[in-house]
Amino acid sequence: MTFFDPINYQNFYKTIFKHDAEVINFLKDFEPDLVIGMGGYPSLSICSAVDRSDKTVVVIHEQNAKAGLVNRMLSYWKALGVIEGLPNGFGRITKFFVDDCVFLGNPVRQEIVDTRKLPREFPDNSKKPRILIVGGSQGARSINNTVPKAMHLLSQKIDLEIRHDTGKADYKEIKKIYEELNINATVSEFINDISEAYGWSDLVIARAGALTVSELSAVGLPSILIPYPHATDNHQFYNAKFLVDKQAAEMILDQDLDPDKLAIKVESFLLEKDKLKNASIAAYDKTFVLATEKISDYCIRIIEKGPIVLSSESPH
Repeated sequence: MTFFDPINYQNFYKTIFKHDAEVINFLKDFEPDLVIGMGGYPSLSICSAVDRSDKTVVVIHEQNAKAGLVNRMLSYWKALGVIEGLPNGFGRITKFFVDDCVFLGNPVRQEIVDTRKLPREFPDNSKKPRILIVGGSQGARSINNTVPKAMHLLSQKIDLEIRHDTGKADYKEIKKIYEELNINATVSEFINDISEAYGWSDLVIARAGALTVSELSAVGLPSILIPYPHATDNHQFYNAKFLVDKQAAEMILDQDLDPDKLAIKVESFLLEKDKLKNASIAAYDKTFVLATEKISDYCIRIIEKGPIVLSSESPH
């Protein structure tokens, strides 16, 4: 049984933007049983060619809590199966057109899943709360500029341990700010071992990308999420809302982010009895622990179900 993922199959990148006939010929030569579309226009290019194959089925996987344009289009037009990485990524209209739409989560690396632990309880004067700030590989300037000042306010009340991933662009400046504020923080451009960092932390401050939300769910980590304000269709807001609605996280909009507000949010997790513990329990979701296995099983079932047959090559 052969599988083809148009995003991860690197050798196909040089083909995917060429004439449609070459894409069709590739599919005929490769003869995949399954094409998994992960969103974006590369997925559109190949998934839209699949109906000319006599055996290949299309499954799409949407990472975010609000589906992107390409995945919405393919769900109406080409997909025999639709997987939601976060629940309710597709609306009622999509589910009307596709009778096999399921929430199975986003796959999370095993080393991250294995960091699951019982949450440390606060308030407790015998130990220091550990705060992890993750801006992503490119950093997040508004978060980077706000967090040191918020940590300075908190440090006057609570003795903290702080690790801050700034991204490359802001590293020197943010490290200097911590030093000027006399805050002992571990500042890095990038966290090489995020599983170790998750295992170390009690509370995470981060953007609300689908991968971050999924990892926090697999580990069971409470968080304060600041959605990236320019994300397509504001999907990071909806990603964050998934955890906020379960009382596993607090959300601050980027436009509202300031040191005082952030400090108050962090303080509430650390000083309100059982809030951190209860948020950790609420965050943990076994869907994300089992996502890889469940998605594999689902795809096999869709292959066995057989290819979709359409009378027209135009979208509904």
